[in-house]
Amino acid sequence: MQRQPSPITRTQNQESAMNDHAQLPPGPKEFKFRQALKMGLSIYDYLQQCADEFGDAFTLNLPGMEPMVWVSRPDMVKSFFSLKPDQIDQSKLAIPIDVGDNQTGFINNEEHAHSRKVIIPPLVSKRLHDRAQVMHEIVTEHIDAMQPGAEFDIPRLVGDITLDIACYTLLGLRSGEKRDQYRDLMLAWIQASTNNTMFLLGNMVGPSKWRNRLHKAYLKKTRKGDFGHGKKGILPWSYSVELKAQLADMMRRDIREARENPDAQRNDVMYTVSHARYEDGELLPEERVISEAMAMLIGGHETSAATSAWYMLWLLKRPHVYKKMHDTVLQSLAEEGRFDPMKITEIPYLNACLSESQRLTPSAVGTMRCLIKEAKIGPLTIPPNTNVLAAAYLTHRRKDVWGDDALEFRPERWLQGKLPSPFEYYPFGGGRRACVGSNQAKQQLRIIFAEFARRVEFDSPYAHTEQWPGQQQVSGQTEPQGGVPVTVTTVRPAHYGLPGSSLQAAS
Repeated sequence: MQRQPSPITRTQNQESAMNDHAQLPPGPKEFKFRQALKMGLSIYDYLQQCADEFGDAFTLNLPGMEPMVWVSRPDMVKSFFSLKPDQIDQSKLAIPIDVGDNQTGFINNEEHAHSRKVIIPPLVSKRLHDRAQVMHEIVTEHIDAMQPGAEFDIPRLVGDITLDIACYTLLGLRSGEKRDQYRDLMLAWIQASTNNTMFLLGNMVGPSKWRNRLHKAYLKKTRKGDFGHGKKGILPWSYSVELKAQLADMMRRDIREARENPDAQRNDVMYTVSHARYEDGELLPEERVISEAMAMLIGGHETSAATSAWYMLWLLKRPHVYKKMHDTVLQSLAEEGRFDPMKITEIPYLNACLSESQRLTPSAVGTMRCLIKEAKIGPLTIPPNTNVLAAAYLTHRRKDVWGDDALEFRPERWLQGKLPSPFEYYPFGGGRRACVGSNQAKQQLRIIFAEFARRVEFDSPYAHTEQWPGQQQVSGQTEPQGGVPVTVTTVRPAHYGLPGSSLQAAS
């Protein structure tokens, strides 16, 4: 039998063939719908299968979308993150959820650069420090409500916690009737916009086309003065549009209130962006503020839910890691004399555990740029009208980057020697378009899992086994298929582990 060339050899052959003129790398010849089905049901497995067959760069073709070129080699990823603003058009981004068409993730060139300057200040470290204590209070409330024997699905449990955090960080609401109205409406809109039917329709039509179609329906409704009544309607997408109109109307009234009655004590994102201005001094339009708020809501909620699901799976399968997290948090409490949420988020081992989970099972398998001009990606020349993706899932598992134990869950690798470059590890994207909310996302997950490790013991069908669920797509994030079911076996009191506590060493 003739020996097949290795992936490295195949990639080298591709490079030599593509250096002189633009063309797409090879890829599977299956029908577009079959490729889309595999991406939807087992994206990790399918990407790895393609990498094994085609090497460091390959092309996928999905319905309603331009060709998708996936790259995973660090030098290619570096070129990808260095693409110039005039080479891409992110309004074509393959996201099927309508958060508005004038949001930071979809705009280009100088407007995008200015938008990041507007959006980033509410998410900088000083404000994160101020919010950390409230994040911890919210996590404490959820754990206090747990009882031994209670059953949860981890992505939904963490989603509930982060939704409460979003009510505070995004809207400045900690409790009360208005907060409850917002919370119920936000959750209903997220669920209506990200269910399997909407995902299927978005992929059949094409994500950007589907998003634009939903946005036009929303604008048509609001221009008529119809701000939604919570009715489901006959068409499967009508409920999502209805709920968005309701949610946007609540936000619009709050934007006007914030502008009419300035309050120097407020530092929530909605208030800050409501007072942001363009360089000519003009306030951002209300629809723009609404779009930014909705994007942060859906991004923060779904990203945290998906990331937490994979993280908990690793901890269930590696109980010695969970035990070490528990002991490390208790050591911090003994040194600080209290639970200091900012100190907790700085503990190297806890950060290493989260980083290792995001390395092996990133909820965002790749980050996309929509080419409108020919571009060099490493040694390859890619033609315009192509979607190029840096495949985090594949880069994060490369043995030439991470060593022979690249597929092992070993947090200690983050505490030894040189850390990876931004082109070897990028769970939140990179370059000019790196996720603006990454620091807050990491902060809330570190606090949540530090308190889980200190106070809660879980059991699960996935514990102590190497059985892994399949993958499913939820609003562009990869979650374990069927969730991560857990049963609470132990809940320790809030003062557990604090100096002077009679339960300091109890279990």
